Amino acid sequence: MKTNAPGAVSSLVCGIISVVLCWVPIGGLVLGIIAIVASGKARAAVNSNPDAYEGGGMAVGGLVCGIVGTVSSALYNIFWVIGFIAVGAAVQHGGAY
Repeated sequence: MKTNAPGAVSSLVCGIISVVLCWVPIGGLVLGIIAIVASGKARAAVNSNPDAYEGGGMAVGGLVCGIVGTVSSALYNIFWVIGFIAVGAAVQHGGAY
């Protein structure tokens, strides 16, 4: 009887949550990175011992969701940093350009 590879389920869960929480400043980024790392470990376990482990599909799903969550969270954070810099510059110059 095959069991899920260690990290397969956690990579999928963390990847999905990272996509959902991509608007949280650090949450989506951290969970996305955790999903990517756990996915790599799970895929390595499935590839090294395919007779004992399954869950390669969950690991790939976790990898994809982790990448999407990480990239979208990073872009969202960059957007807000640029926005705060622009507002700070506008306030410093009195709002007149």
